Amino acid sequence: MGQPLPELLKLGRISYLNVLPIYHPLESGIIAHPFEIVPGIPAYLNHLMADGELDLSVVSSIEYARHRDRYLILPDLSISSRGPVRSVLLLSRQPIEELDRQSILVTTQSHTSVVLLKILFNIFLKIKVNFVPGDCTEVFEKKQSPAAFLAIGDEALRARSIEGYPHCYDLGEQWFSRTGFPFVFAVWVIQRKCIARMGDRLEEAIEVLASAKRWGQSHSDEICRLARQKGVLGFGELQEYYRLLVYDLGSAEQKGLERFFDYLPQIGEAAEVPRLEIYSPVASVA
Repeated sequence: MGQPLPELLKLGRISYLNVLPIYHPLESGIIAHPFEIVPGIPAYLNHLMADGELDLSVVSSIEYARHRDRYLILPDLSISSRGPVRSVLLLSRQPIEELDRQSILVTTQSHTSVVLLKILFNIFLKIKVNFVPGDCTEVFEKKQSPAAFLAIGDEALRARSIEGYPHCYDLGEQWFSRTGFPFVFAVWVIQRKCIARMGDRLEEAIEVLASAKRWGQSHSDEICRLARQKGVLGFGELQEYYRLLVYDLGSAEQKGLERFFDYLPQIGEAAEVPRLEIYSPVASVA
């Protein structure tokens, strides 16, 4: 009898267009991989990782910050922007400076974007607002109309021109204009408790993800053709959208992430500034 096949590693996948360049080459069979891919919105993947039901996943940056004792960040992978991102938007009936004491509807699908919005109002603008969690689509279907709302992902790409909300603020752009650093919306992490069990398979997993990223970056037109089938944006708009996204986690992105973490205790999102820990074979053995 032959050797039993190794157990597949459970890998989380955000159900948005922004991860298509990395996950399409895996899901289509272009690049062989050792994963069972589990899709979901960011909040759901955060929950699965926190419960230990995934081995590794893309997660909201705030999920790592809140539970960094459980995770290590995988090297050179992120969803970031160095300016506008187009898929994380605050849409408002009035200029942002006039939202003092107003209620803002915030998506329950992503945690990092909500925290970034809190930093924008509490620290950068010094404006007090009331954040009301909810589902943007359901609210508008009920003919309700908040003073402003936060939309992310594919929903944000569709929401740029909603009638009655003439003021549109791209949170990636708002962050970059005030800090000069990229904003890291999400990172890929590994469960610390899985590292010893995975052994050499972790190195394989990291290389497969790196290969998938390289493939996606070098086949942007194919990615745009696939994304166009979702009916969210046209081909040219998708080309622009993917040009704005950064999938690296280089020194600039790491500094941006550290700056984001610096603000967390100031807005009550962390007891202390979380430390960035990126997986490396040497560090894991030491």
